[in-house]
Amino acid sequence: MEIPTAWLRALDTLSQRRSVRWMSFGLRELANFLVPTSCAVCSRADFRLCPECRTEIQHQLFLPPLPDGHHHYVELPLIAQQLPVSSCGIYGRELARAMLAFKNKQRYFLAAVFAPYLAAAINSSCIPQPGTVATYIVAVPSSLKAVGKRGYSPVASMLEHGMARGLYPSELVIRPLLHYRARSVLAGAQKLKSGSARRGGQEHFIAERADAPGRPVILVDDVLTTGATLRQAAMACHKAGYSVTLGIVLALTKPPNHESEQ
Repeated sequence: MEIPTAWLRALDTLSQRRSVRWMSFGLRELANFLVPTSCAVCSRADFRLCPECRTEIQHQLFLPPLPDGHHHYVELPLIAQQLPVSSCGIYGRELARAMLAFKNKQRYFLAAVFAPYLAAAINSSCIPQPGTVATYIVAVPSSLKAVGKRGYSPVASMLEHGMARGLYPSELVIRPLLHYRARSVLAGAQKLKSGSARRGGQEHFIAERADAPGRPVILVDDVLTTGATLRQAAMACHKAGYSVTLGIVLALTKPPNHESEQ
């Protein structure tokens, strides 16, 4: 029997409680105080992000209009549709190292570096809606296991930074309506699975029922690799009554034989 979405949302909310997040923040800051500061990308001393690495990351991330190679389509065969996905950058080099530091080494400050690019891509790709219909920005959630290890959800953190800085218009609303199913609530990361396992795996997500039929949704994730995660997230939203208009990711992983444009 499937656990109700209200219970799953309560679990997500508990993991994101201010007291838990402040405890995690305090531990990270204590660690930063005790351990000498170094660049998150190149480990250069006395810089959280040295000027050279910051410049390289800025060169590898794009503001709209995004280049042609930064657009992709994820197949949704069950509903005979495609989900258009745009990426701010190509996963590799300094950008990849910065993203890994943000996700796996508690370099939380990088959320503020990435947030403007993500917000610009979302704003430029958003389809205007009639009247006062709001579009929901939905982060693909991290598993509770990952949140417990990191102390935060990377995608949600980037969106929150953008919203706090006023980078989103009022018709765009961040809404955490996707949750891991009970059997997947403590699941490991998708990156640990092979491409075929990702594409053929069971559905991990369940979405809260739409508050208005056909409510438009923009899905947001950090990296697009095989498209399996966005496919499952899109199908969960579709089954719950939403209209998924597009996906936005910070970086797109190119096939091994692809020559980088950058």
